[in-house]
Amino acid sequence: MPGALDVIEALAKKNEGQYVVGAGTVLDVTSARMAILKGAKFIVSPCFDKEVCELCNLYDVPYMAGCYTINEIVTAMKAGVEVIKIFPGSAASPSYFKAVHGPLPQANLMPTGGVSIENAGDWIKAGAVAIGTGSDLSAPAKKGDYAEVTNRAKQFVAAVKKAREEK
Repeated sequence: MPGALDVIEALAKKNEGQYVVGAGTVLDVTSARMAILKGAKFIVSPCFDKEVCELCNLYDVPYMAGCYTINEIVTAMKAGVEVIKIFPGSAASPSYFKAVHGPLPQANLMPTGGVSIENAGDWIKAGAVAIGTGSDLSAPAKKGDYAEVTNRAKQFVAAVKKAREEK
């Protein structure tokens, strides 16, 4: 996104403990380093990149690497990735998380892509440590309706909270 580093920097400076600023979609080590230097406190990627992982480990910045197969998940975990972004989540399902947790119960999985307010609870109940959402949350911003973005964020939080209580 054009100007993303400026946005990260401005949000990081303005932040008074109200939120955590991160960067995604990060595809390479140069972009990760620039984002960290501008104030990103976590890095999200659609794939696993060893150099990005090493950089994030060096600076103690969480790296959520995108993986899909057991092999990719294990490779990322061996490298020190603590939260695995299952991408695209729309190609998986909550039952996929249950299947992965069979051999890898310690894997912290987070679906992104295809996560909605309606299915957020299903992912949590299936063992997701967190959820990632994009357009389902931010779509109203394209029309300048930031109040609806806030409303949707609250709905996501409520859905996750309810699912964790029901687990």
